[in-house]
Amino acid sequence: MKNRNGKIEKLIKQFHLGNSIIEVSPITGGLSHRMYKVVTDSGIYAVKELNPGIMKREEAYSNFVFSEKVSNLAKENGMPVISAIKLENEVIRQVGSDFFMVFPYLEGKLLKSEEITEKHCAIMGEMLAKLHLIDFSNIEEETRKQKEIQKIDWNSYLALAKKENKSYVTMLEQNGDLLDELCEKSNMAILEANQDLIVSHRDLDRKNVMWQNENPFIIDWEASGYINPLIELIGVAWNWAGGDVEKFQVCKFEIVVNHYQKFAKRKFDEQLNKIVYAGIYDGLQWIKYNLERSLCIGNSYQADEIELAENEIRQSIGEIKYYVSQINKMVEILEKN
Repeated sequence: MKNRNGKIEKLIKQFHLGNSIIEVSPITGGLSHRMYKVVTDSGIYAVKELNPGIMKREEAYSNFVFSEKVSNLAKENGMPVISAIKLENEVIRQVGSDFFMVFPYLEGKLLKSEEITEKHCAIMGEMLAKLHLIDFSNIEEETRKQKEIQKIDWNSYLALAKKENKSYVTMLEQNGDLLDELCEKSNMAILEANQDLIVSHRDLDRKNVMWQNENPFIIDWEASGYINPLIELIGVAWNWAGGDVEKFQVCKFEIVVNHYQKFAKRKFDEQLNKIVYAGIYDGLQWIKYNLERSLCIGNSYQADEIELAENEIRQSIGEIKYYVSQINKMVEILEKN
């Protein structure tokens, strides 16, 4: 921590965000990166230390730059957005071997699932619709448009996990056939969804919306890119209706959808029974990513990050199975619109 604080201090001074640091404290909640509240003699900032494993990827830097273009354009169009502070016209700065982003610090709160009201759901539906109506054509990048269809070899991960006696071996073994089936269905759904793509946030769940009373602020635009609007609507409605904690409330799902349609007025795809499976594509990719973190495939990881990855594997498999059990209810609501 001492070395990290030294790098944060160097970052703050180098880009004139304060002459001295009063306090550095961790901010909980990040699954991939580390966040810190940094109080200086001239302001309060949220500093994101980017995951070194992610930053080794060839496309990582350009992905962050693109995401900030999206967030800034959304802000210009009146969306309540927290964007990165540019440091000498760059959104990412390197200090030693580490990479950082700096944001204005927002004094707000993330909602727990049980704190979400029908009013919050209405706000989220309206906000998503307005985000989908923004013209992002001047920052479009053709190479980012289509999601690639991926066949995941779950058995290869299972074999490695067995060798290392991982705690999730039995769960992965018991659900291997189901994961294969869902991978195929989600790939088919993505092929369908790829016919209608827009630029959006793509991760508007509870952890990425800060609230000051009833006022929302969208944070963490890292996942920004192309997505089918119906797929994002389903994902947002699912999360804000408690689906992510396996306490799905049909009434809240319907409120998000209805308020979205009040502003967006989109015609939904006739292949709802198929396209709804696209909602688990990212979840399957998230399991794959965490399997690779857990097994140190491609990179080495610290013990705490490996533990986090293993928890995510177990939790994500459970969440996907629960999602599948609620698909018929979601389709029924969507067909009304």
